[in-house]
Amino acid sequence: MAGVLAVTLSGCVITPGVPAPSDTQGRVEQDGARQDDARQGKGDLEVEAGVLKGRVVGTDGKPIQGAEIVADNQLLYDSNLVVSTDADGLYRVDTDVAATFHVTASKKIDFNGKTYLVELAPEDDTSFAGPTGAVRNFTWKLTGEKPDDLGHYGSSVLFYLDSVDPQNSEVYLEDENVEVTLTPEGPLADGSQGSTITRKAIRTPDGSGLVDVPLGRYRISANYQGRPLQVGLRNSGQYAAELVADFTQHISSVYWIELELKL
Repeated sequence: MAGVLAVTLSGCVITPGVPAPSDTQGRVEQDGARQDDARQGKGDLEVEAGVLKGRVVGTDGKPIQGAEIVADNQLLYDSNLVVSTDADGLYRVDTDVAATFHVTASKKIDFNGKTYLVELAPEDDTSFAGPTGAVRNFTWKLTGEKPDDLGHYGSSVLFYLDSVDPQNSEVYLEDENVEVTLTPEGPLADGSQGSTITRKAIRTPDGSGLVDVPLGRYRISANYQGRPLQVGLRNSGQYAAELVADFTQHISSVYWIELELKL
């Protein structure tokens, strides 16, 4: 049904009485009042009682169509509101119920023959009361810290280092002495041109390696205090001076490249 926004509530599909923004005009009419949301700049949307709305843009500031917005009802289990953005990157949904909502956003992208789920960064991550309404805008970020210390928007390159030094059996190789170089092979996931990354490894709860790496395809090499390391994909049994690899899904929107390194 054209112009009707489908919302998922407790596993059911409901069609609210408020029309969605038109793909061509980006306008919403409610109680005779016209909301020219699509014509306003980022951050210019005004709070409307009982309505959650906002805009989603990419790393280049352009609207993202088809991003999924989830308004998590924090009082009732499995009663979230789910809505998608239109061609102008806009969304809106009624929230005029006695509940508090927390809003998240994500977008599926196709990149180098794989489908990735990327989390989008909120301008405002605070919860709000449904009857009050709120504006929650989101941006696609390739890197940076997520709210509430929940990790990074970038991905991780992790490795397992063979601790044996073939030149000295009494020396135990340490992960912190590994330096990894990542050279982009083609554009990054957002279509932008990346740059070469060279960093010392750090220890993380997930393992040793590099964190907050922009999603892309990389040519990877590594060294141990200046000595070249042999590089292989985890459990492949094959090593080379360098390799080209894509990120693979670990869980949900978390993506890793897992390596094995040895002298």
